[in-house]
Amino acid sequence: MAFDLQEQEQIDDIKAFWRQWGRWICTGVVVAAVAYLGYKGWGYYQRHVATEAAVLYAPVDEAVRSNDTGKLVASAKALQDAYPSSGYAARASLLAARVAFDHGDVKTAEQALGWVTANAKEAALVAVARLRLASLKLDANQADAALAELAKPVDVAFAAQQLELKGDALSVKGDRKGAHAAYLESLAKMSPEAPRAELVQVKIDSLGG
Repeated sequence: MAFDLQEQEQIDDIKAFWRQWGRWICTGVVVAAVAYLGYKGWGYYQRHVATEAAVLYAPVDEAVRSNDTGKLVASAKALQDAYPSSGYAARASLLAARVAFDHGDVKTAEQALGWVTANAKEAALVAVARLRLASLKLDANQADAALAELAKPVDVAFAAQQLELKGDALSVKGDRKGAHAAYLESLAKMSPEAPRAELVQVKIDSLGG
């Protein structure tokens, strides 16, 4: 088919444009396609992991209801091994720590809490585990170990509790000035209606402040 001069010029322009930019356009299309498929694949993988982790979490619920520490710890360990980054594994480990502590197994409780602080992806779960671990250290008269744990950052929502525990640890060490300052800072971060505000005030008053 013959083309008139104007059509031929348009065709030549298209060819020239394609020679200059065609490779980059193709690359961009391929990258976009791969990114889209990767996004879809990642979403599927995440849903699959969540489903499988939920299945493994079922024995955790059963163990809590039956107060079976051994089964609970084993179920939490299975989640830790299979899906360490899932919220289910962190929550199961927190439950295992609580039940183990209630049964006097402080070592297992500390191990479970330590696992959460090292592996949980949710800042709130890490904070809960860190504060509980510090409390266990304090209960064992390990004030320095408790303070070392409390020196690590926690989610801002837990700052008041962290500072209160810091005050407790400093008080145990005989650092009344440091404890007083920590309690005051803790109280400043609480709402006046907060359940622990009155108790923290009592602690401040007991130190002569």
